[in-house]
Amino acid sequence: MQVPNFYSSSIGRKVIMAGTGLFLIAFLVVHLGLNATLFVNDGGRLFDRTAELLRHNWLLHGLEILVFSSSIVHIWQGISLSIQNQSKRSTPYAVNPGLSFDPARSMGLLGGIILVFLVLHLYQFWLPNAIGTSTDSLYRLVRDTMSHGWVISIYVLGCIALSAHLLHGWRSLCITLGVTEQYLQLIAPIGISFAIVVPLGLAAIPIFFFISGYARF
Repeated sequence: MQVPNFYSSSIGRKVIMAGTGLFLIAFLVVHLGLNATLFVNDGGRLFDRTAELLRHNWLLHGLEILVFSSSIVHIWQGISLSIQNQSKRSTPYAVNPGLSFDPARSMGLLGGIILVFLVLHLYQFWLPNAIGTSTDSLYRLVRDTMSHGWVISIYVLGCIALSAHLLHGWRSLCITLGVTEQYLQLIAPIGISFAIVVPLGLAAIPIFFFISGYARF
């Protein structure tokens, strides 16, 4: 199979999804670790010092570009695969009565929600910090932004979508990388724990500022 044809095929797209997914999983861990400094009771000094160091590190700026590019490619490939799979079905999925949700059948929707969440996040926090237009501390920017109820709702919704995406994405990633069913069962708790703990940690940030008395609707 020729390389261009491979990466435009369904298998090639899944390989791209797996590769970018692994990179983004690593980024989520680092991102959560850095944002955990928001919970330090020092008026945001540690968080601001960390943000200032990152702002002047050109290596990290290069990694940021790689992260953003991987995010766009990952989300686009996910939506494209979802549309492609739906177009190949001669009959739609049977719908059972009652409330139900299957992440495997909703990856396109979840990807769209996460994309909106990502764009909002970049616009509100990364852009002012990257170009230096924020005259106040980044901690105060986070605190003031998270004081709005609609922002909190969007962030929590984005984290729920991320959790659902990871629950299915972890298994799909392992299968794409050739992990057998036997080993998949052994490492399944790791994927489930990650899909719960990391989004919960990210969602805890706006919830933290909400219960701290800064929220307003």
